[in-house]
Amino acid sequence: MIREVDILIAGAGPAGCAAAYDLAQAGKHVILLDKRSFPRHKPCACGLTRKTLKALRYSVDPVIERVCNEIVLQSAEAATTEPDSRRARSTVRVKTRNPICAMAVRERFDDFCLQQTLLAARQGGSIELRKIDRILALRELPDFIELDIATPRGPETLRAPILIGADGSNGQTRRLVEQHGEAPSHDDGFALEATVPYTALPATLPNGAAPHDLVFDFAPLPGGYGWLFPKADHINIGVGAFAPATGASHAQLKQVTRALLLDYAQQKLGVTTLSHITGQQLGMGGHTYIPRGRVLLVGDAAGLVDPLTGEGIHSAVVSGQAAAAAILECDLNDHLNEVAAAYARHLAPLLKTLTFSHRAARAFYAQPERGFKAMRLPFMRSLILKTYADGLPHTALITALAKLTT
Repeated sequence: MIREVDILIAGAGPAGCAAAYDLAQAGKHVILLDKRSFPRHKPCACGLTRKTLKALRYSVDPVIERVCNEIVLQSAEAATTEPDSRRARSTVRVKTRNPICAMAVRERFDDFCLQQTLLAARQGGSIELRKIDRILALRELPDFIELDIATPRGPETLRAPILIGADGSNGQTRRLVEQHGEAPSHDDGFALEATVPYTALPATLPNGAAPHDLVFDFAPLPGGYGWLFPKADHINIGVGAFAPATGASHAQLKQVTRALLLDYAQQKLGVTTLSHITGQQLGMGGHTYIPRGRVLLVGDAAGLVDPLTGEGIHSAVVSGQAAAAAILECDLNDHLNEVAAAYARHLAPLLKTLTFSHRAARAFYAQPERGFKAMRLPFMRSLILKTYADGLPHTALITALAKLTT
């Protein structure tokens, strides 16, 4: 038996919820599929930039654990054995009047967004949240999508004019779309993270670091960085490789190991034991994504993680909203590519930003010291932080960087 619905969304994370929220508000009936029961663990440092908080349709204050007005950037030359004078030259500490980003725990953040999305459906259309075991098959026909799913009650077939693929870089929708040559190129990063309770920290941290510092550290490995993200009762610590794919950067991905993370935790926090060590592939390369057909990929499934910063939640929210906007402005019974073309238009500003980030990541990770040279100049520091936190048009940053290097 085939069940027909308005819209299918695979994945109930930030991208899927952003799309479902807007569609339900507009009166659509949405089936939201996920293989996990919420709340569920999700590897992610979950630093929410100002542009992310602005993009969300609702306040997430109930799950914000800390707001950071200061950021510590450490250069690739920094090392724990260096004398204090050398460390001072390798570190840039930036304080701002406005918060740089807000800290949440991804498990709680995702669950909160899902609950807000389900509440929104009561004010407009409807959202049916379905837990599935897996997607068995995807068929894209001229007038609709058919999705065969395995559920605890047995196999089912769902039919809709559009499927939004929001199930991540390793999700089944991306793999199924790849079979038709329509998915973004693989240019993925990889990160490992863990948690350290404040109660497990030594009385004095190595090098006198503060436990509540928000740290981006480019010393642990080329093509990426280590981080310390302070939460309410613990620190999220991680290492990741993000540089756009080359033969060298693929080798760098293999350097992101448990041994590297444990060594980094001992250097930065003076601890030898970590909790909840988990890894995550990061969907990148989406700056080249061209939507086609009746499957719209969003978030990590579309490779929309920023390759310079590793930030993915903002792109997830914005792309989910872009997919919803495209659907709402089109007649879903019309030509196959009408919605895809509309989605491409709505997605274009984000892809333009990610194209810039792709170029910037190649340049920065090749010579991180040049980025630190820029960060030491007050006007450049302000412009870079505003671009990162607020999503300002990148043209101003390009112009300033060009003047700096000429």
